[in-house]
Amino acid sequence: MGETMRFVLIGVVLVILVASLSIAASSKSIRIEAESGEQIGTQVSTNISGFSGTGYVTGFDKADDKVVMKVQAKAGLYEVRIRYSASNGEKGFELAVNGAKSSGMFAKTGAEFAAVYVGKVELQQGLNKIAIEKGWGWYDVDYVELTPAIASKKPQKLPETLADHKATPRTHALMSYLAGQYGSKTLSGQFDQSECEYIREVTGKTPAILGGDFMDYTPSRIARGANPNGLVEKLIKSAKAGQIITMCWHWNSPSGLLDTPANPWYSGFYTKATKFDIKTVLDNLNSDDYKMLISDIDAIAVQLKKFADADIPVLWRPLHEAEGGWFWWGAKGPESYIKLWKIMFDRLTNHHGLHNLIWVHNCVKQEWYPGDAYVDVVGVDAYPADTSDPLSGNWDDLIKRFDGKKLLAITEFGGVPDVAKMHRFGARWAFFVSWTGNMGPKKMDKEMLSKIYKAPLVVNQGDVKY
Repeated sequence: MGETMRFVLIGVVLVILVASLSIAASSKSIRIEAESGEQIGTQVSTNISGFSGTGYVTGFDKADDKVVMKVQAKAGLYEVRIRYSASNGEKGFELAVNGAKSSGMFAKTGAEFAAVYVGKVELQQGLNKIAIEKGWGWYDVDYVELTPAIASKKPQKLPETLADHKATPRTHALMSYLAGQYGSKTLSGQFDQSECEYIREVTGKTPAILGGDFMDYTPSRIARGANPNGLVEKLIKSAKAGQIITMCWHWNSPSGLLDTPANPWYSGFYTKATKFDIKTVLDNLNSDDYKMLISDIDAIAVQLKKFADADIPVLWRPLHEAEGGWFWWGAKGPESYIKLWKIMFDRLTNHHGLHNLIWVHNCVKQEWYPGDAYVDVVGVDAYPADTSDPLSGNWDDLIKRFDGKKLLAITEFGGVPDVAKMHRFGARWAFFVSWTGNMGPKKMDKEMLSKIYKAPLVVNQGDVKY
């Protein structure tokens, strides 16, 4: 081997070694001890043993309480883990990185510390400010750890089958279309026709998905004078004009409504507004309450059949947000909820022969999942303090469980999400559906609203073909 070739090989080896060291250095985690930050309404404590560093931060109990930490870093995406203590139960918190906020939850730890992955953030070159703000409060923070990350890869291809093996061709076509867009683009959506009209006025675009609620078709509401005002017929008209329909159901309990000034009959879907006990009812299938439960499902089947008769598939999202416990169908825990889900699935699919439904499950905790045979889409409801929050923590958690199995979507969102940022973080939600009123698009800056709806990654009405 000649001297020239020897020097070339030595140079190549050195380049490889330097590159390897650079990669190793860039992949190192950065730990920021919370007690080193600026305490704003919070305090450093050492009362709980097992902390890292010289203490931990406590006292998140007033609205503006927070700890602000500074860190020098290279620009890019970083995974965030927080070591914390939440002795008295699950607690919500806000994470702010250079002003951009994301929301998260701390699980109960008891009198000890635990580390939790909370999602990805974007750091700028040089100095960055990272704050943990109160949220629900009443927790302690030990440290924040940042690890260089890359955006999640595109989801795997989904199976061709639906939970309902007798689903209509048109229903299969919609699901195939959603699966085909999944990972590349995100469909826009909005509850309430008037909100859709507002979006059209501001942006020139119409949401691809229109949401409705069977709430006022519930028998206990009809009996008290509720009037759905032909909602289903209006939605069928919108579907024929090219929008995809999604339906939820704020289900007033079949019986047991308190109907007091504090809890009037029209709030009867809330746990606090009814004596209806779903566990007790499902333990006695011969009871009058169970018969009323089935009768309520049958009443909604009549409305779903109108969509079926018009050959319109429905993204059907019943029993939503059960794990929160604020609705009676989730008040007795996952076992009763799953029983009710399966009863409804069987009643609508097999008894009523409704084969135009794509079943959307709306709980994120694993113990609430009814099973692959009963679900087509897994949805998240989110009302973040900052509408640019990409929900990357939710995405990363769910994609580990459902990649290649189920479609992931944002089934309710407070405002309109920044789809381009979501995709940049690797959170490739299939669709979003914004809520209404002061939690809908009208609270958004009009320029930002227009920018989101006109973005190349967003699919609107007129772009949908299935």
